Amino acid sequence: MLVVLIRSIILYVAVLIALRVMGKDEISEMNAFDLVITLLIAEVAAIPMQNNAIPIIYGISSITGLVFIEVLISYITLKSRTVSKILSGSPAVLISKNKLNYKQLKKERITIEELLEELRSQGYFNLKEVQYAILETDGDLSIVPSTSYDPNKTNDFKHLPLPIIIDGKVIKDNLNEINKDNRWILNILKSNHIKKIKDILICIVDENDEVFIQRKKD
Repeated sequence: MLVVLIRSIILYVAVLIALRVMGKDEISEMNAFDLVITLLIAEVAAIPMQNNAIPIIYGISSITGLVFIEVLISYITLKSRTVSKILSGSPAVLISKNKLNYKQLKKERITIEELLEELRSQGYFNLKEVQYAILETDGDLSIVPSTSYDPNKTNDFKHLPLPIIIDGKVIKDNLNEINKDNRWILNILKSNHIKKIKDILICIVDENDEVFIQRKKD
């Protein structure tokens, strides 16, 4: 047990030094490459920690090698924008001028529901409140609010802003929540010169029963 304790302490210190050399203080700020290196460091440290038959120097050597690779690649990415783009990717604009960028959503494999959920978590319940939404390379979502957005708005809501059509499909639960039916939807389509529900990418009814619609071709 004493040997295991000493080996664990040594490997812990080695991993701690490795992370400090890499300069990674926050996991959320890592790109994909940095995260992979960090996970590998944790894995190679765990193997000699679990198996006393493996010389501890093997684990330290592996950690040193991974740190060297990470530092080298980081230096190269500072010098080469092309390498940086390959390893880290580029920010993706998911919402532009209050409208969904559906092609970019499909490319990033993000559903409209997932995007709306993330917007709500940041206090945005309607697309018209969002001028731009950018998916950063570390996975965070940066939002530029519309000029009409007021985070201190305290008016009573008739109901929560709800999407009632997503990607050509009616969300019946949300439709029932605002006490509307299919006939009401058809009237909305007619007033907006839209022939079919499947032509709608998203339709949101806000807290004042105002309707936001984006066609698939917009």
